Order: sequence, then C-alpha cells, then structure tokens
Amino acid sequence: MKNNRMMTEGMKMAGMFAALFIVSLYIPILGLAASLFLLLPFFVYSAKYPGRASISFAAIGLLISLLIGGPVAVPFALLFIVPGTVMGSMVQKKRDKISVFMAGSLLFLLNIVVLYAVIMGLAGDQAAQVNEAFKQSYQDSVQLMESLGQPLPEEAIEQAQEMFDYLLALLPSLLVLVSFFSMLLIMAVNFPIAKRMSVDVPRFKPFREWHVPKSILWYYVLLLLLSLIAVPEKGTMWYLSYINIMFMLQFCLLLQGLSFLFFTAHLKKWPIFIPILLATFSILILPLLYIVRLLGIIDLGFDLRQRLQRKI
Repeated sequence: MKNNRMMTEGMKMAGMFAALFIVSLYIPILGLAASLFLLLPFFVYSAKYPGRASISFAAIGLLISLLIGGPVAVPFALLFIVPGTVMGSMVQKKRDKISVFMAGSLLFLLNIVVLYAVIMGLAGDQAAQVNEAFKQSYQDSVQLMESLGQPLPEEAIEQAQEMFDYLLALLPSLLVLVSFFSMLLIMAVNFPIAKRMSVDVPRFKPFREWHVPKSILWYYVLLLLLSLIAVPEKGTMWYLSYINIMFMLQFCLLLQGLSFLFFTAHLKKWPIFIPILLATFSILILPLLYIVRLLGIIDLGFDLRQRLQRKI
C-alpha cells in the first residue's frame, strides 16, 4: 500500500516537474516564473518519503530533463533537483529552517558555479568576444561624447573603470548573495504550497530575533588590522580575498543592524511601516547604511538589546 502511494505521488510530482521544466526552457517570460517552482516536486517528495526513494526520484527528474532539453539542460535541472531533494530530507528529519535555508543556498550556489562553468565551456571564444565587444562599446561611447563636444571628465572615466573592476573582483560574493536571495524567494513561494500538500515545513524566527554569530565582529576587526599591516594591492590574491571577505562580513553586520531596528520597533510598539521604511532607506542611502551597520557592530559587541529591555 505504501509503495503504491509512493509510486502514485512520484508520477504526479514527475508530471509536475516535466510541465514546469518545459515552460521554463521554451517560454521566455512565463518560464522565469515557472522556474521558481522547479524545486517543489523534489522538496515535497523527499520530505514525505525515505532517502532511497528520494534519490531515485531525483534520478528520474534528471532523466526527464535530459529527454526534454538534452545534455545542455541537465545542469539547469540540477540547480533545483539537488537543493530540493536535500532540503526535503532535512525537513523530514525536523531540522530548523535556518539549517534548511543554508544547505539549500550553498547547494544552489555550487550548482550556479557548475552551470556558469558549463556555459563558459560551451561558449568558448564567444565569451571572450562578448567581453571584447563590451570594452569596445565603452570606448566607442567615450569617443562619441568627445566628437559631440562633450568629452567625459578623466576622473569620471577612471571612476567608471574602477567600479567595473571592483564589481568584477566582487563576483564571488555577489554569487553568494544571489544564491541566498534566490533561495529565500524560492522558499517564500514554495513552502506555503508544500504546506498545503501535507508537508510540515519549519518556520523562520521573526527577523527581530535574528543574530549573526559574535565571531563575525572579531573577524571584522581582525581583517581591518590585517589590512593596515599588509595593504591590499589591486590585482593581488590578497586584494581579492580581502574585498570579498570584507564585503560578506559587512553584509552580516548590516543584517544585525537591521534586525536591531526591527527589535527596537517591536519593543517600543512602533507601527510596522517605520522599521520597514528605515530598512529601505538605509539600503538606498549610503550614510544611513553606515549608521545601521554601526548599530549592528555595537549590538554585537555590547548587547544593546538586553540593555534596552532592562530600561523598559
């Protein structure tokens, strides 16, 4: 009886995945929305059934993706099959939502890197040609402005080049953030549906209760001291390591500061739109971002939340 139920639900989930995968591959605009749900069949199935059945279902999903899109489509399918299967198994084992989120994000990131490598491998010389075309387009724009009698200031050209180089160096960190935010979005749209399909999905703690590890602060201070001793020089491995690690540490401190804002608003019984507006403006306005990050540092170092609670 149990085997029949597993097979029946497996066929339903496989059909769902096949339909979503076809839409994702062959219908451009609608495909983007459909791709958000590609993880759902594997998550639901592995949350309900044992590991061996989940792995078998994942293999069936790979076979379906191969038949629909050929070998090129397999890396794209893996982007959702592997995280969905692992996350569902973790839910079945009653792991907390943060652990499920972190595992899903890291697997999503790993698959993004694999997918990127496959695309670059297939593109070959075309990738280099696109890069050259971008540089040539930039130079043509500068020459056009000069021919129109509105030459760009040398400082503006240098700043644009520096920004481009900086973003290129930050690519590893940006990929991490893309994978984290993508997984948050995927969980937000899929978990409510999974709950309706009889999966006992875990819940996040309220954002106001989020804490990054205190060790983040020490890593931040240590990295600042190291940068004073050994100045990161552009083009070196130390420079690439420094800006990526520092970017991620600053992002964690920003999260701590934003969480503190929501905690304070809850404690003071402010309307919910106030911390949301503050959080939005702090991301858009650079000086406010620095202030919120500083709040995160102080909160981690001196436990501002406990001090506030004692005063009330």
